[in-house]
Amino acid sequence: MFDGVSWDEADRTIDDWQAGFERRAEQARELAGRIEGLTASARSQDRLIEVTIGRSGELTDLRLDDETRRQPAARTAREILATIAAARVVLAEKVQEAVAGTIGVESEAGKAVLKGYQAEGDQA
Repeated sequence: MFDGVSWDEADRTIDDWQAGFERRAEQARELAGRIEGLTASARSQDRLIEVTIGRSGELTDLRLDDETRRQPAARTAREILATIAAARVVLAEKVQEAVAGTIGVESEAGKAVLKGYQAEGDQA
């Protein structure tokens, strides 16, 4: 015995650590599976623009109503960017739900994942 800890207690501690590692690894695999296929879509306020983004925030689809031809290109460009930003907010919400249901939003790993999905304006 070392420092009042028996071999049996040490074995149980090691088994508990191993079970904890295995549980966290399974949660991480589940989170990765949930995030893998995530997409998010948003429409502009005037409903003329619709975007879809993938799990990394990349633009995967852009739909422009023919009415966008009747407005200045600069306005259309601003609306596209604003709609992409709105879709990223939706994506971040979906990721937060996935993190909450797996590794937990208060865990260090959960906080790290969520930080990667914060809106640019939210980052300090």
